[in-house]
Amino acid sequence: MAEKREIPTLCRMCDHGCGILVSVEGGKPVHVRGNPAHPFNKGWICVKGKSALDLFYSPKRLKTPLIRHGGRLREATWDDALSYISVRLQRLKEKWGPQALGIYYGEGVGHQEVRFYMKRFANVYGTPNFMSVGSICNSSRTLGETLTFGGLTKPDVANSRFVIVWGANPLVSHEPVPPKIMRRLGKLNIRLIVIDPRKTETARRADIHLAIKPGTDETLILNMLHVILNEERWDRAFIKKWVNGFETLRAELTKSRFSPETGAAVTGIEPEQARTVARAYAETRPACMFTGNGLEHHPFGVNTARLLAVLKAITGNLDVPGGELFTPKPLIKDITTPMPPSTVQAVGADRFPVFCRVRGEGHALCVSRAILDEKPYPIKGLTITGGNPTLQWPNSRRTREALKKLEFLLVIDVVESPDSRYADVVIPACTFLERDEHRINVYLNLPHVTLRRAVVAPLYGIPDQMVWVKLAHAMGYGEYFPWRSCEEGIDYLLSDLGVSYESLIAEGGIHEYDRRVYKKYETGGFNTPSGKVEIFSARLKNMGYDPSPIRSDVEQDLTGAEETFPLILTTGGNLLPYTHWQFRYIPRLMKMAPGPVLEIHPDTAGQFEISDSDMVEVKTEIGKIQIKARLTKDIRRGTVHMAQGWESSNANMLTSTNDSDPISGFPNLKSLRCQVRKL
Repeated sequence: MAEKREIPTLCRMCDHGCGILVSVEGGKPVHVRGNPAHPFNKGWICVKGKSALDLFYSPKRLKTPLIRHGGRLREATWDDALSYISVRLQRLKEKWGPQALGIYYGEGVGHQEVRFYMKRFANVYGTPNFMSVGSICNSSRTLGETLTFGGLTKPDVANSRFVIVWGANPLVSHEPVPPKIMRRLGKLNIRLIVIDPRKTETARRADIHLAIKPGTDETLILNMLHVILNEERWDRAFIKKWVNGFETLRAELTKSRFSPETGAAVTGIEPEQARTVARAYAETRPACMFTGNGLEHHPFGVNTARLLAVLKAITGNLDVPGGELFTPKPLIKDITTPMPPSTVQAVGADRFPVFCRVRGEGHALCVSRAILDEKPYPIKGLTITGGNPTLQWPNSRRTREALKKLEFLLVIDVVESPDSRYADVVIPACTFLERDEHRINVYLNLPHVTLRRAVVAPLYGIPDQMVWVKLAHAMGYGEYFPWRSCEEGIDYLLSDLGVSYESLIAEGGIHEYDRRVYKKYETGGFNTPSGKVEIFSARLKNMGYDPSPIRSDVEQDLTGAEETFPLILTTGGNLLPYTHWQFRYIPRLMKMAPGPVLEIHPDTAGQFEISDSDMVEVKTEIGKIQIKARLTKDIRRGTVHMAQGWESSNANMLTSTNDSDPISGFPNLKSLRCQVRKL
């Protein structure tokens, strides 16, 4: 009888890195359960985590490299594929210069270890155009808080007394709080407020649900600040010592044009509701806010994040138990720049310099322009790792045109993704159950480095890190990539922390590198030019931007074109069984959400003679798609919603970069004017 053992590792069915225990028998994984010892999920796992073995054994997995010959992708050996890629990349570099290559990673590999290898490869090759899914996810929030108080906070929900969930649905998307905590808020006497156009799974548990009109979050935040400032409900001691610009803010926002009564026409929120939430948030200590991409994917997402940061700061909720926590990063060795950086500006740096400077990378949503219009210069080659730009990026039609125009496209993934159909080479990566890598858990408010440990040898493919090592050796860059295994890479990356692969295993894959300390600003100040919370950003002013978080035209309805497009379309709400496009090839997950639907309120549907399950056409200024209608009272009137990631009804055929955020470059995916008609 084969020996059975249980190995601790980390799930990677989404980006949260929950601890799991994988039973291995006869060299094969046979069972997965949550790890009770992991400080985040403490034994709980979601339906995706429970489906990890479905991914591992999926018949859709790529088994060998593929090279395009005669218009078709054909199986190839690893040596042939790596040799072919190296020849094509070298030819591209000689013909167009190194900056003509873009290197992109998507959510499929996360923001963790593999990005170090990819960015190092970009540096040695000579291109400044290393880019990531950060061009469309989370960065607006990070920029807004970094500009205001020098770093990103995460809510301490479990220890709070008052929680606002704004533009997020943690019972589905989880980070940074497992659903089991969200479900217990009522029993813990923690009040829950949800602000969302949809009555989501989380909103159904709320004490108050504000069904805000999409794209008007800025106005509602200003209305709440108006109430707090007029009624003097701020934290005087904190503001006196740690906030710059408060009196200027107060003088402006106490004006009647920022009152909830004035704002109601824009937001759709009853003035008394806005006042009730503002007062309760300011009076209840501690309080925290759980925000998601629902606040970021609008024309001024960074500004919205800045205003929320101000709201958190003036109520005294920064870095206190139950408030908004700063979690320090561990000492990870930076391996990304063994060579001097390129003197050529990265794509997007001319349009979104703040984003590119803060993140140290190019802007992925500017790639199509560089390919099709050759501005600011031509991109001729692209590598895509763990991503699907034709489904994830706005204006899918233009993205497809761009991929088709490339001289060379390399796709690295576990399965043959939709973008593979445009690829010259496809390389199989192995699954997370076959890969070793460390994980940083700052986004989970945990000062821990954890280990994603390979529980078995790769069935197919190789770890993503080793793809880049092998490619570097094929290119003649071997001296810059000395690591022969993921374990050796982990040892090097964590060496400044005094941690190794083996020591992590000895600690059960969980190393605590720091202890929680509150109010860290009292000894070191804030990481801003002034050392204080900056309501009016010195960094933005120095870069030629308006330093004020209060836009002069903020009260205007930015969605426009109401006569032609009477409804508001919001896209991209997460579906529990999937992570963006991923896992729509796993049968048991597909049963939970078998196809795309357009959520529409019955009263709105009645205006257009639409019945439940009717096929409808959704049209914006950019394009149109067909989709099945689903009538539900769980969405505000005049608003429709569809998830992203479906090829058959691709939401990003309706979106564009036309009204991108001027600082982050994030597209408007959640407050678009549209029309809907029955087919």
